[in-house]
Order: sequence, then structure tokens, then C-alpha cells
Amino acid sequence: MSSEIASQGSLFTSDFLTESIQDVSEWNTLGDADLDQFSESIRGHFDRFPISQSPNESQTEDDLIWPILEALGWTESLRQQNLSPKGREDVPDGLLFESVETKAKANGFPEEWKRYEFGRAVVESKRWARPLDRRSGRRGEETAPSTQMLRYLRRIDDITGGSLRWGILTNGSKWRLYFSGARSVSEQFFELDIAAILDLPGHNDGLFALNEADRRHWLKVFLLIFRREAFVPAGADPRTFHEKALEEGKFYEERVAEDLSNKVFGEVFPDLVRAIVKAAPEADLQEVREAALILLYRLLFILYAEDRDLLPVKDTRYDDYGLRNKVRLDVQERKDKNDVFSETAARYWGAVADLFIAIDQGDASIGLPPYNGGLFDQERHAILTNIRIPDAVMARVIDALSFEVTPDGRKYINYRNLSVQQLGSIYERLLEYEVTRDGDDITVQPNIFARKGSGSYYTPDDLVQLILTETLEPLVEERKRVFREKIAELGQGELPDHRKIGQLKRLDPATALLDLKICDPAMGSGHFLVSLVDFMADQVITAMAEAELEAPEEWGDYISPLGERIDTIRNTILANADERDWTIDEEQLDDRHIIRRMVLKRCIYGVDKNPMAVELAKVALWLHTFTVGAPLSFLDHHLRCGDSLFGSWVKKGIDKAATYGTPLLLHEPMKRALRAASKMQIVEGLTDAEIAEAHRSADVFAEVEDMTAPLDALLKLIHAIDWLDIKDKAGKAALKIFFDGQFGDPLDIALGKKEPKTKREEGQRFAEILGQARLLIAEENFLNWQVTFPGIWSDWEEDELTGGFHAVIGNPPWDRMKLQQIEWFAERRPEIAMAARADDRKKMIAALEKADDPLAQDYAKASERAEAGTRMARKGGDYPLLSGGDVNLYSLFVERAMTVVKQDGLIGLLVPSGIASDKTAAPFFKGVATEGRLKALYDFENRRTRYELKPFFEDVDSRFKFCAFVASPSPTEKAARCAFFLQAVSELADPEVCFSLSAEDFARVNPNTGTAPIFRSKRDADLTTLIYGNAVPLVDRSSGTEVKSWPVKYATMFHMTNDSGLFRTRKELEEQEAAYPLGGNTFGSASGNWLPLYVGRMIHQFDHRAASVEVNESNLHNAALSGAVSEEQKADPNFVPTPQYWVPESEVDLPSGIEWTIAFRDIARATDARTMIATLAPKAGFGNKAPLLLPEDVDTYRLCADLIVANLNSLALDFVARSKVHSTSVNWFIAEQFPMISPDKFESVRFGAQSAAEVVRQAVLELTYTSHDIEPFARDMGYVDAAGTVKPPFTWDEERRLVLRAKLDAVFFHLYGITDRDDIRYIYSTFPIVEREEKAAYGGKYRSCELCLAYMNALAAGNPDAEIKI
Repeated sequence: MSSEIASQGSLFTSDFLTESIQDVSEWNTLGDADLDQFSESIRGHFDRFPISQSPNESQTEDDLIWPILEALGWTESLRQQNLSPKGREDVPDGLLFESVETKAKANGFPEEWKRYEFGRAVVESKRWARPLDRRSGRRGEETAPSTQMLRYLRRIDDITGGSLRWGILTNGSKWRLYFSGARSVSEQFFELDIAAILDLPGHNDGLFALNEADRRHWLKVFLLIFRREAFVPAGADPRTFHEKALEEGKFYEERVAEDLSNKVFGEVFPDLVRAIVKAAPEADLQEVREAALILLYRLLFILYAEDRDLLPVKDTRYDDYGLRNKVRLDVQERKDKNDVFSETAARYWGAVADLFIAIDQGDASIGLPPYNGGLFDQERHAILTNIRIPDAVMARVIDALSFEVTPDGRKYINYRNLSVQQLGSIYERLLEYEVTRDGDDITVQPNIFARKGSGSYYTPDDLVQLILTETLEPLVEERKRVFREKIAELGQGELPDHRKIGQLKRLDPATALLDLKICDPAMGSGHFLVSLVDFMADQVITAMAEAELEAPEEWGDYISPLGERIDTIRNTILANADERDWTIDEEQLDDRHIIRRMVLKRCIYGVDKNPMAVELAKVALWLHTFTVGAPLSFLDHHLRCGDSLFGSWVKKGIDKAATYGTPLLLHEPMKRALRAASKMQIVEGLTDAEIAEAHRSADVFAEVEDMTAPLDALLKLIHAIDWLDIKDKAGKAALKIFFDGQFGDPLDIALGKKEPKTKREEGQRFAEILGQARLLIAEENFLNWQVTFPGIWSDWEEDELTGGFHAVIGNPPWDRMKLQQIEWFAERRPEIAMAARADDRKKMIAALEKADDPLAQDYAKASERAEAGTRMARKGGDYPLLSGGDVNLYSLFVERAMTVVKQDGLIGLLVPSGIASDKTAAPFFKGVATEGRLKALYDFENRRTRYELKPFFEDVDSRFKFCAFVASPSPTEKAARCAFFLQAVSELADPEVCFSLSAEDFARVNPNTGTAPIFRSKRDADLTTLIYGNAVPLVDRSSGTEVKSWPVKYATMFHMTNDSGLFRTRKELEEQEAAYPLGGNTFGSASGNWLPLYVGRMIHQFDHRAASVEVNESNLHNAALSGAVSEEQKADPNFVPTPQYWVPESEVDLPSGIEWTIAFRDIARATDARTMIATLAPKAGFGNKAPLLLPEDVDTYRLCADLIVANLNSLALDFVARSKVHSTSVNWFIAEQFPMISPDKFESVRFGAQSAAEVVRQAVLELTYTSHDIEPFARDMGYVDAAGTVKPPFTWDEERRLVLRAKLDAVFFHLYGITDRDDIRYIYSTFPIVEREEKAAYGGKYRSCELCLAYMNALAAGNPDAEIKI
């Protein structure tokens, strides 16, 4: 198959269209005879069609388009069906049905708009050869056809709920397929020119004309993609042909991206680094790193631009100087021949370097306009201008970037098939790596502040689209609503029609959308921003079309003012191209390309701490908005480098300066900086349609930077001094003297223009502080938001912020601020990371320090910086709600987003679900949820097992949960939309899965915290409400006073990290402590006795002998694993599980008079077999992940502990618990809100002659007392003979235990008021692992459920001792 692609658009990959399509069954079942018959049929229609007479739309539609549709199998259709339920008509040309039956169903509705639900595709026909992406200027053609199609698909999506998602747009020659589920509907279409495929005169000419074989191939593709069968599932596979094609493209993109990522990371980048070092041995290694990254970015830009025909690859003047023919294909040919590449000659480098200059400055002789932008600037990246890289290196680099190595040889990587978002993720993992020198060795390794060595940074597109849609659609709809209300208002007035149109244009929704300011504060490679450009461009295009339709016809034609601006930009580019002889395809200057540039320049804001991430984001956005003939857009004004989380607000800086006695220090710098706002508006207003405008943007922004620099420098210095936390008297005195101006002008010193006078002792102390502050500023890159984006905020001197972004979006880092030893050392010194205990790692780190290993200094600096950042987060005042506990970066980003967004704006972030469930986040989330400020909370499991797909984020634990969190600083109009346990965005369409929760609902279910319950469905919410109606929280704090339903207190005994110095392994006991076994897992020694240390994994419900601990030292994060305990071992009452450690008995603190306790598992997930797991356990040590419920009064504890454990282990309570556990921990703040049966209810509810308490106690004793080590519990329960001797333990019997557990669950269902048998079956069904295991063990029966239902009847009949036989 020819490498030349006849299709346009990016809905399907070129790999699929040219190669892998030939492997699908549909291709192979479509025989030559069928294709010949189709060809003959449509050729006949073209032969009879008078192309030379420029047929109008009606003739093109009747004589050509509909006959071709019929040849494609579309025999059932309706024409001219109105989409609008009311108001002005909106009428696509046709609606296609898969069968007579579906058309008949559609005709059963008198309302035409309801018929669309039954269609398979909508059709819009245009006159022969009419441009599809531009307004023609003719009357009646004021709207671009593609804009019409977007409007139709959007409206159809609304009225059908997404059941019809395909559109066919054609002018007879070009046939275009649209999919409303695409990332960008306007950009990701599929187009074929059937006139070129049929070789019609004037349609298949030039250098790249299709040959006969190609034309036959593309005719077959045309038939397969546009025929009726492609839209309808067939056979056992529920997917349509289109859906299979889309999935094939996605698979191809992911596979190639992963392969490229590994090669770039493991081969290409290190190769380039070493080559640059060799070519420029004196260069600073940081400059080398940046040069290697810029070189990679340049190559990426050219590879992508050439494969997408954005550079003039089809111009014979260019092809001798482009990368594809003279470098990429040449390397392939020579590599296939095993040719030798010179280690000294630099022919490829010369070609590449010349191309860099041509792209930067333009070269009309080869048809290339100047694109500028900074990426190819020769002075800005001087190191690349002054070196030569030999062919041997460049050949390896080009080969790796251009070809997959397959069993069939090298396969060309067509960058057309890779989204810009994927390309960004390939390079993003390099950003935290640095270049180091060890003698003559050059290595690439994580920089000292990098949290982890590698990982997947790619956010799946459907999650990105979900965030964008949920966050931005309300803002879009608001601007449309204002326009509609103006129409209604003007309709009541007496103004002349032309004045009405004039007033409407002032509120044009498309123009208003371009005034939105949207920021990603952790943009990385720009993934969200690239998708944001698409989203906003689609919205602008649709708004233009809808406004033109909504304005009353009788007022005259309404044309969006944006249309004229688009035409001006297009005409400017074309005029420059004509004048300078540039190669430009006019079809690449359609409305959507120009609108994307406008969106980029005006709406898109981004921040990242890493300067090379900012450069990468620019590359991604330049590629995505590349407009042939126009320079790359100026982006420096909106894409800024800095730490979004740390910096100073102007008012805070003023207040700080006042504490040093200089309140007016910032006054003049602030006045000057405020004037920069108007300059920013100038930059945003420039279209950069020609090189002079791009230069003007850069010049004006340079003025902005100059105007804001003094204030920016002072605020950064003040903030850095805060970070340093100067406490000594000499330091404080030196700072006061500095601000007083005695060391020189503070402003000049802050700007680095002058050094302080340091002759005095105080001056020397200040010089030390200044040096530390400057280093901190350079490394931490503080960002002062108001100064960085002048114009976004006003009234800088006020206490409350005025202004902000309309929306904040993104997927911020999920790392904890505290440096994690294991992750940090994993790639730098793995043996430290693999140490099993924190105490062992501590000793190894101390050994590094003693040996004066440079790594010890790096670790100390990184750790110190992380601690300083945590301190600033807690004490700086910017994060009052989310800086508690073990601070996580994502939580700070959430609170920062709430600060920088406008009061009526929205934030939409992808963050761990802990934002809605963690104790440290509870004050924040309670305010958001119970004050009605939450718009959406969509909780996802990382795993996608329901769909047999890889996790969303492969480098994150599959059980981890994250959410789409959308909220506002102000109350929203509607109740929050919520969904939980999602594994696909598509599940949100199910009304049983996605439902509303009001502010009152949040307060009712979690009274203490207001955190989010995890309801799988509305039914879950109803059942939980019923349970709480019959119970009381274990601890109720909602009134401000602690009220306990049971007299117990929460405690933890040993912290597994902080107390690890007390722990001993069996070997250490014997060899270090000279210990000896005393039986029952107890050891004696000269220093005292040692007891086993229980951890959470060792216990289960009513079972303190559930597992032993086995050690796997190769597991960095979890060396201790559960060791299986057999049923035979449990049947032995002398058996005890083996722990990993023992602890001194003297450190085990249980209340006097009690030798057993209640323990529960802290580590648990809502997706585990069971979530809440509690047991009664003998006296021992307990790790912090096996917390305890200790007595407030020992005598009372003996009377109620068994009831508490039974309640905690009940299926009904566990059903509720699963709605509260978002992450991997049953924290106490979660557990204390569990619905507990009150003590008096246990006594008052009776089943025949027995109280509920009596029934429960009998079962708990038998379930718990199965071994001698828990004998003290049996004694306290009164299980003794006449002589007062404790009776023998109960025999461990799985069948008997299953029956007892079912009886207990039935008791608690009665106590909670759940007696409907369908409700009980439903609750059991929410424990799928239990169900699966039981059905496998009991021949397809869910026995515990059946036993429980039987006991429900027995208990209701007053017979709790019934022997149920199932």
C-alpha cells in the first residue's frame, strides 16, 4: 500500500486505513465482485452528473448524494426532519435508518425531533465542491458546513441522550464522517475524496496522484466506512465496524507511544546528551540537558508537522531539504543494508541544522514561511548552533524516532497517528532527570528533588474530556443564556431590526467564549491545555452556528462578529503567501484552525514549576494549533514557569514589609506593575497572523516583564525569607536593617542589580541570608500569581482577592510533600530502598553520611526542602483547610485552585478520592458539600476489570481510587451529581449509577465530617438512610459535643515506622536478646518477656489467627506478606500464627484487669471481599494498622465487647462502611460515624424467649473462642464449668461458622429495620468476591445469603435456635 494517505482528518489512524484494515473480517468478506459492482454503480451516477455546470445544492443532493447513499445500502431514510422541539427550525438534510422496522418506530412519533433517537446517522448535503470548512460568502452560505454539522450533532446528542452520534457531511466529491464522541468533533473526522478515487478529470492530478492500486484500495475503504453495515453491530461482536476501527487506532497509538517513550528515555536522550558533551566539553551540564531536550522537541515538531502535511512536504522545492526524504528514509535504507555511519562526518546534522534555520526564519525559495516561536531560535539555544553531531549518533536517533523494528523489518512511524497529547507524555518523564558527570562517565539520573524515577504521566482522553465538560459547560451555557435572554428582551421592545441585531452582536456568545480565562496550574506537557483548545474551539464554532440560528429571521441575517475576524486573519495569511511565494494549501486555513489559534492566544493559561515542561507544553500547543503560513503563536504571556503552590500575594507582601518597618516599600513597584494589565490586553488582542504581529507580541510582553519585575523580585525575596524561617536575633536584626535600606536599595538588591554592603557584622549575616534566599528562589521558582498574570486580579492592596480565572482544570501531582525514602532511594541506591524496616534504612543513611557520600548530602537537602515546604504550607496562611496531616500536593492544588478561580467560577481537577473522604480533607470537603458548592464528584477505581482493560494509570495500584472533583467557591444552582466505583466514563450515562446528592444528604450520612459516602446507586443511598434511621453513630460530634453510643475509646499501640527500634525478628530474639520460647508465641529473656506483634493482615472477622506473616525482601514497598493458615491449623486449639516481629511485654499497654481486646483492620478497601474486619484478640502487641477499641470502664467492656464486635462485623454495617471508605484505610474518623445498634435496642428487641443480645453473645463466643490463647475472653464471658474452670475451645468448623455468621447477619438486618428480602439479596450482591467464592465452593449457591434469608424467617417466627438445613 502506498505511504501516501488519500484520507483527511484524524478520526481513524493511517495505519488502520492503509494496513491493518486488511486484516479485519469485513475487508476480507467484501469480494472483488462486490467492489466492482459498487464502483460501476457510483461511476454511473457521476457520468450522468453535470460537474462542469457547477450544480446547485438541490441537484447535487438529488442526483448524486442520495443515489450514492442508496448504493451504500441506505435504503431507509427521512428527509428534512426538524431538530428543534420549539422555536426556529433546525433541519438537517437527512436521517438514515438501519432498517424498515426502526424507521417505522421513528414514524410512530408525530414530533420530528423525537425520530432522531432511532437513526444511525444524520446527513448534511452541500452543492458540488462547496468548501466544507469555510463560509463561502454567497447568500444562504453564511455558515461553514462543518459548523452546521457540529451544531446538529450537539443538538442530536442532547435530544437522544447520545444514541445517535454519527454524521455524514458531503459536497458530492468529499465525503466526511463525524463522530460526536471524538476528543475534538471539529478536528477528528474522516474524509475521502471520491472524485479523486474515481480519477475524475481535475481531481487526481499532480505529484501525489493516486495510482490504480491505490484508488481501488481507497474505494474499498470508502465502501466499508460509509456503507450501512459499518454503523450497525453484526454477529457476536457487539461493536460496529467504526467502533472496532477506533479501538484499533487507540491500541496502535498506545503501543507506538509506549515504544517511543522507552526508546526516548532509554536510548535517544542519553545518546544525545553524550554527543553534546563530546561536542561541547566545556558546556555546563544543565545547559547540555536543556539543549538535548530542545533538540528532541525540535525533532518532534518536524516529525509531526511533516507527517501531518503542516510543512510543505508535497512541494518539490521542499522535499530535498525536509527531514522525511533526505534524513528519515535515507537512514532507513542504509540501516536495512547494515551500512556504516561515520563517527566524525555530520551530514545529517547539517541537513537538520539547516532545516531548523529555515523554519525559524523562513525560506521562500523552498516554499517555507517563517514560523519563529522561539523553539528554533538560534541565539536562544546557542549551544545547538555551535556544535556538530556525527552521523553515527544522528542515525541512531532518527532511526529510533522514525521506525518500529518488527519481524518484517523497519516500519515507518507516521506521527499523523499520534495525538499531541500522547507525544507530550512520551517526553514528560524526562523532565525530572538531570545530567551528571562521574569522571569521564556521563549519566542521566533523577534530580535530587525528583520524587520518583519514572511513571506514566498520561491522563486518558475520556477523563480529560470529562473534566473539561463538567467544568466548562456551565460557563459556556451561561454565555449562551445571556444571548437568548437578550433576544427575548429585544423582542418585547420597539427598536428597529438592524438595531436589535447590533445589540445582539455585543453579546455574541462565540465572542464571549473567547473572553474566558482557563488555567491548568500543573500543566506538565500541556495535555489538558491541548484538549482544552479543542473543547473551546468546538464550543466557539457551535456557538457561532447556534447564534445565527437563534436570532429571529425577521430581524435579518445574524452573522457572528467573529466571522469577520476569521476572514481577516485568513486573508492576511493568504496575501503574505501570495506575495512571498510560500506553499499553502488553502484548505488548511479553515475556520477551525483559525479559531484554535484565537482560543490559544486568549483563553489558555498554564503554569509549571519545571522550565522544560513549559517549553514542552509550548511545542504541544504549537503543533496542535499550527496554521500554515502563520508564525507560531506567542505564548510566553500565558504559559509561565513557577511553583503554583508557593509565592506571595501582593497584600501579604505589603504586610510582611510593614513588619520590618517599611510598609511603603512595595508601593511604587506595585503601581508600575498594575499598569502592565493594559499591555497584557494588547498582547492577547494580537492575532500573530504574520511575523510582525508575533514580534510585536514579544516586544509588548517584554515591556510587561520589565514593569512587573521589581514587584516580582521583592515578593519572591520576602517569600523566600519566610521559607528560611530566620529565628536568630542577629538574622532578624540584619533583615530589619536591610529593609531599612542601610545595606543599599532593597529593590536593586532584590533584582540582583547590586550586592549589599557587608562591611558591618550585620551585613555579613544578611549576605548569608540573601545567598540562601537567592538559591531558594532559583530552585523553588516561586510564583506570584497577581504579578505573573496582571489583569486577572484587581485591587491588589485589598485583603480579599478580586478577580481570578473563570475555571481551573487539570490533574495535579498526587505525591506527598514529605520525602518518601523508598521512592527516593529506589533509583539512586536500591539497597536502601529494599531495607525491610525504617530503622534499618535509617542506619544505612547514617552510614552514607559517615562515609561523606554525596548522595547523603543530596538526600539531606531534598528532605530539608520538603520539610520547609510542608512548614510553609501549614503556617503560610494560604492553605488553612488542606494542609493538615501528611500533606499531599494534590490537596494544596485543590485549595490553591479555589483561591485563584473567580467567586462564580469552577474548578475541575482529577485527584485522589481522598479529597472527599480523608480526615485531613474533611473540613474542606464538608464546607464544599454541605454548603452546596459541589457540582460533581465522580469516583473511579483505577482498575478496569469489568472491561478487561489495563488500569487508567498503570503505575498506580489498580485498587487506588481517584475522582473528578468539580466545585465552586459559591453555591451552585443544582444538587451535586455523584457516581462511585466507576470503571469507565460511559457508566455515567446510567441514571442508576449517576444520581444527585443534596447538601442535606451529605450532612445526614456523615454527621461529623460531611465527607462523601460512596453510593453505587440510588438504592444504596435509600438503604443507608434506612439503616441510619434505626441506629446511632458510634461517636456523634455533630452537635459540637462528643456523644458515644458505646463506652470505648480508640487507640493504637505501636507505630510500624516510628517504633521499629523496639521490634525483633525471631532470629534477632535468639541471637541478640538470648531469648527462649515460653509457648504460645511468647519468649522470655533476661530483659523480660516478648509478645507477638499483630498487624492488620493477621486478623479477620471473629478470627485472630487468620494469617501468619511471610517476608519477601525483594518487595520494596511491602516486604511483609500474608502467610496462609490452613483449616487444619485452625482446628488445632494450640496453633498460633507467626508474626514478623516481637515486642517487649513491658511496652504492651492494656488496661489493668483485661487480657484481651477488640482489634480491627485499618487497611481495607471498599472493593475487598469484606471491608470492616474486627475481632477479639489476646493480649499482644498491635501495629498501628491494627488499631484497638479499649474500654473506658473494664467491667462494662466485659459486658458489651462481644456485641460491639458482632455489630462491626455485620453485613449491614459493612454495606454502609463500603460507602465511606474511599481509599485504603478505615480511619477512626470514618469508623466513629458507623451506624451502631444502641445498647438498649439489643435488650428490647426479642426473638421468641431470647433477646437480640443473648442470640448475638452465644454466636460470638463460639466464633471467637477457638484456641487456648483467647481463653481469658471465654472466662470473662462466663464460659466455665461448675468448678470455675474455663471450658475447652470450640472446634473450628467452617460450615458451622458460615451458619453462625448468617444468623448474626439476620439478627442485625432485623435490628436495622431491613426486612425486605430483595433488599437483603441486593446487599449481599454488593459483596461480589464473597459471592463468587461461595458459588464456586457450593455448586452455584450463595449459601450465606440463603442461610440469612432462612434465619430472617426463623427469627421473625421467634425461633432463633432453629437448625437451618440448606
